[in-house]
Amino acid sequence: MTSVISSSSVGEKINEWYMYIRRFSIPDAEYLRREIKQELAQIEEDQDLHLYYSLMEFRHNLMLEYLEPLEKMRIEEQPRLSDLLLEIDKKQARLTGLLEYYFNFFRGMYELDRREYILAIQFFKKAESKLNFVKDKIDKAEFFFKMSEVYYYMKQTYVSMDYARQAFEIYNEQTTYDIRMIQCQSLFGANFLDLKQYDKAIAHFQKAYTLAEAEQQPQLMGRTLYNIALCKQNQHSLESAIEYVKKSIHVFEESKMLPSLPQAFFLITQIYFKLGKIDNACEYHKKGREYSIAAEDTVYLMEFEFLESLYLSGPDEEAIEKCFVFLESKMMYADIEDFALDVAKYYHQKENYKKASTYFLKVEEARQHIQGGVNLYEMEV
Repeated sequence: MTSVISSSSVGEKINEWYMYIRRFSIPDAEYLRREIKQELAQIEEDQDLHLYYSLMEFRHNLMLEYLEPLEKMRIEEQPRLSDLLLEIDKKQARLTGLLEYYFNFFRGMYELDRREYILAIQFFKKAESKLNFVKDKIDKAEFFFKMSEVYYYMKQTYVSMDYARQAFEIYNEQTTYDIRMIQCQSLFGANFLDLKQYDKAIAHFQKAYTLAEAEQQPQLMGRTLYNIALCKQNQHSLESAIEYVKKSIHVFEESKMLPSLPQAFFLITQIYFKLGKIDNACEYHKKGREYSIAAEDTVYLMEFEFLESLYLSGPDEEAIEKCFVFLESKMMYADIEDFALDVAKYYHQKENYKKASTYFLKVEEARQHIQGGVNLYEMEV
């Protein structure tokens, strides 16, 4: 005799599924996903439950794309995030209360992964207005953590640090959220890096690396090595920076972490160009572009074009301007600041002080956008 499956029991399983997602426990989360999917087929009339499942499937795939690229997982055919989002959008009018919170929070995570930072903040702000429906402390920690991430990318350093602190305090009370603890250490390090407190930054990154290695998390190991390389670059220890970024590339390539490779290859290419080692730079530039194309990473494709425009094309000011316009469209002013400074220094070394001053002004303009960035977050979606 077939047992009757109730909506409440499936709802409880979805809650349990989300618990495993937040812990990045892929085997447990994948097992429950399959089980819930089979049970839902028997209770088609509960549309709210199906919507809850759709939201969690979207969040599940965000987890997989972060830790294990879907091409590598080979668990079973996974729906594309864009397809899941389209399906959820069709039902958006039905969303209320906690489900509305989840929709805006998960959509913010999706936009953050796509480097659409302003959109991400806007969705997170909408989620924040529904935070009173969230009773679970870990859910709140997840929200604080993602707010810290997005404000970090927008270079709102102290706002990011405060959200990271709130998230860390909650995770630190638990014993099963090791990956988020690693990520919090990395966020502290990244913000100290922006504050130019490099020794503090490296200490946090090294702590993150030790924890990531213990958890056997290659994505997190590679990212912390990359971040240490950034610190070394900013300390003008370029050979040491190369050593660390090569280690990060090795980890990413060994683990087939394609989405992380364009960034690492960009950094080592940039360093080799600055050292005047053109042959080495061209070698990494070529492979970095190939990885960017394979990963469909339009940002790093454009940024590799910038390096070519500056160091190999004379410079090509039209191509440089094209890069700046593209980055401005994504409000990536920190990158514009760095690139404009590189161009200004290039012209200054060539004693073309008029052109150098033009790009130094561009640096100042980008810094003003970063400092005034908090005013952008009130824009409506």
